[in-house]
Amino acid sequence: MVEYEYKSKFLEDLGVRSWINARNWTSTIGSTWIDERVLNVMNDVAKTFVDMCELLAKADERVAKLCGVDDTHITIGAGAAIELAVAGCMAGNDFTKWDALPDTSCMRNEVVFPRAHYTAYAPQWRASGAKLVEYGQAGILKSYKKELTSKINDRTCCLSYTVSYNITGRGAFPLESVVDAGEKHDLPVVVDAASMLPPVANLHKFTDMGADIVCFSGGKGLRAPASTGMMLGNGRGVEIIQAIRDHSYPHDGWGRGHKMSKEQIAGFVKALELFIEEGDSQYYKQMKMAERLVRELSEIPCLEVSIIPNDKVVFEHPVVPHVPRVLMKWDSTEVGLDAVELDRAMAFEDPPVYLKERHYSDYTSSKAWRIIDTYFLRPGEEKIISERIKKIFINK
Repeated sequence: MVEYEYKSKFLEDLGVRSWINARNWTSTIGSTWIDERVLNVMNDVAKTFVDMCELLAKADERVAKLCGVDDTHITIGAGAAIELAVAGCMAGNDFTKWDALPDTSCMRNEVVFPRAHYTAYAPQWRASGAKLVEYGQAGILKSYKKELTSKINDRTCCLSYTVSYNITGRGAFPLESVVDAGEKHDLPVVVDAASMLPPVANLHKFTDMGADIVCFSGGKGLRAPASTGMMLGNGRGVEIIQAIRDHSYPHDGWGRGHKMSKEQIAGFVKALELFIEEGDSQYYKQMKMAERLVRELSEIPCLEVSIIPNDKVVFEHPVVPHVPRVLMKWDSTEVGLDAVELDRAMAFEDPPVYLKERHYSDYTSSKAWRIIDTYFLRPGEEKIISERIKKIFINK
């Protein structure tokens, strides 16, 4: 058994294993590890009581200053940020409308949504009672402007846009065109950019492009508590965010279900501060780790190993976060090992290891493949991973 310093005693007592995360920020494996400096702030706040309205207002103010936008609101994840943003677009600052949610029959309740941007998270756009009105053809952009404007009417509350590596590059609609339509029809543009950090510059990239509200996750690249997120606002978004702040937790009504703890709020702000202070410098440390992995794994004769830098030059997807990854490819027939069998073998020993099984390019390869994502790897974990992989391939 390998000596592993990040093993949780509490989980061990429950009979639950502590894993090494070489997959990235997948929510199903716990999203992130939290920096001790963030935990210290959360523990400090946990000792006392606070006026939650005052805390949220001051924390939102601090986040807006850090991100270089006009206003922000901290939420219990990017999904909640989307739900609240749409609710704000529908109900505005009208208490009667907020009190009616999710019954939206008395308000403008249509979200105009690009069909090619439909992902597993699309239901969040209608979770507050809105109706999705889709437009466009997947993979064809010939007439998308006409398709977009044809769906706008007096029931439209906002225009939605999703920035994600889960959207094929060929089918992605230009955000600039959606923003132009929003300006022309005086409609807010709400962007789901949940996983688009790092780089740090993305914090204000989409608002700089004219989006009114942009939603980010806290439990991904920010390394904040997993159940946190935020919406950033400029332009029309400022009034919408103020309405959300006035009609959601800790206030009564539909929005109260999006409750946050004082510890979550404090941890989110501290994690954001650290991300902005250290965010881009982390890339170079991660690249060094990727290079060490390649040197070690290159000793395996049947394994092709390379780095996907995901910088501004070579990347898996046009909007993939800036995280260096190690791509492994091999002939499964020759080796007698396919990718799923590798996953099982990596999970068998202690500590078990999650590899990345999603890949956004090279789909035509007939070889088996897996990826090592460096974002959450800590010193020593890359050695455990490389030695485990060597052992598995040598024993085949």
